[in-house]
Amino acid sequence: MFIGQSDIDAWCMRLRKFLESIRKQARPQGKKAVLRVSRPVHAQAAEEKILENQIREWLSGFKQSLDCAARWAGRTPIVVITTTPVGIRACEKLGREPELVTMFEHCFYLTEYEYRYWCKEEPDPDFQFHINYWAWMKTSIPKVRMHEFRSLPVPKDNEYWLLRHGVNGMGEGDYADCWVFAWNGASAKLLAKDFHEGVPSV
Repeated sequence: MFIGQSDIDAWCMRLRKFLESIRKQARPQGKKAVLRVSRPVHAQAAEEKILENQIREWLSGFKQSLDCAARWAGRTPIVVITTTPVGIRACEKLGREPELVTMFEHCFYLTEYEYRYWCKEEPDPDFQFHINYWAWMKTSIPKVRMHEFRSLPVPKDNEYWLLRHGVNGMGEGDYADCWVFAWNGASAKLLAKDFHEGVPSV
């Protein structure tokens, strides 16, 4: 069955109503959700800035990517960004930027759990109505994984941060990537792109 722009727009309205409803309640939490130790404000700010820059860069190139995506054939899909609460704050900032205001008319930002809840309500496994772009940071790497970073040495007081991002629903434009940063307690430095993790990231 052919999915036209009116079908996509209707899906968009249902998603908007879903978010309005669910966000009046407590945010959905995973079954294994645990209380996390509060991280320093400046570390959260650095994480937010990385996500803000990455999401902005992807959104800025979205129209060109969409023009090259034959599967959408001139239609405009809904863009669903899945991210962390820190990434949600970054998206809220981006949504106020003049050059991105129009983009956010068909763009929503959800936590992973909100997205899973929505997909149960309105399954779209073949991405006929939307594309899913994800961007989130992993800022706590278990010591057992340190051997993966032996080619990227950092001072002992530094930490490794991972930026995981990618997209599904663009056809040949789909991708998944991981960038490695070094956090020294004051700033984050990019060490590598296209990093292949030893464990599945998404």
